[in-house]
Amino acid sequence: MICTDCGSLQDVDNTINYFKLLDFPTQFTLQSQQLTQRFRQLQARVHPDKYSNKTSREQTNSADWSSLINKAYKTLYAPVERGQYMLQLAGEEMPQDNSALNATFLMAMMERNEEVEEADNSAALEKLSANISQELEAFAKKLTTQFEANDLAAVKATLVEMKYLHSIQSSIKKKQQHLMSA
Repeated sequence: MICTDCGSLQDVDNTINYFKLLDFPTQFTLQSQQLTQRFRQLQARVHPDKYSNKTSREQTNSADWSSLINKAYKTLYAPVERGQYMLQLAGEEMPQDNSALNATFLMAMMERNEEVEEADNSAALEKLSANISQELEAFAKKLTTQFEANDLAAVKATLVEMKYLHSIQSSIKKKQQHLMSA
């Protein structure tokens, strides 16, 4: 990022591996507190305010590095995004349809959506949200094992299921906001 000879901020390499950028091993499991700490350290080094009196090229580079570091952090911080990114690094893509899901899971998701629709108070919605959060944590642990075994087909299926759960959690939040404003 910074030239060791002249100390100037270098041009951004948009192809850099996010794990390498944030100085983490390329593996699914990571410590979120360490990730946040590393993110803040890097942002402190390249923040545009530090380059306001530098050349326009360094100012642009600063903004570009800051943006890339933000994107890398957001990607690695969220388990679903991190998993998708790791698939991308492995040359794999997420399925574009629901073929990776079994009928039982899809039925369960339909039932969950109905539970959200039928919930008429904040306590019921909180309970549904807490259950989904627990499931998402369990899925994240499952992803760790799947990545370690290099079972990318299973990784894809788990990520799709997690995306469904995130969607339901988003519906819960919207309904909670609606109940609070009513």
